[in-house]
This record gives sequence, C-alpha cells and structure tokens, in this order.
Amino acid sequence: MTKRLFQLGMEPQYAAHVLLLWNEGEYPCDVRVRRAKTEGLIVIEIEDLELANKIVNATRCKVAVKEVKA
Repeated sequence: MTKRLFQLGMEPQYAAHVLLLWNEGEYPCDVRVRRAKTEGLIVIEIEDLELANKIVNATRCKVAVKEVKA
C-alpha cells in the first residue's frame, strides 16, 4: 500500500503562517517541515489533499507529490 505525500515549497513567511495555523489546531494533520534544496524556500509535507489544495490556493507555492510505502 502506498500513500501520497504532498510537498509544498514556499517562502518562509508563508511557511510560518501555515505552522501558526497548524499549531492553533486549524489543520488537524501531521506536518513535516524542512529546508528545500532551493535557497530561500521551506518545504511543508502533508498527506491531506484537501488541505494541500487550500494552502496552494492561498500561497501559490510549488507542489511535488511523493508516493511512499505505508
């Protein structure tokens, strides 16, 4: 079985806002944060497609979809 992991590459101020909303309980999912290989970008990884779409529409960030074994 595989699951999809959405990798959202965004500028630090957008990542900070997403993490703030997650911390306040607005986004009830697991979130992973790391630095991107592209300088100046932060990657937020989530599994929820609906939430990923919501964040992409708000931030116009870059998206990569990664298939991982569950």
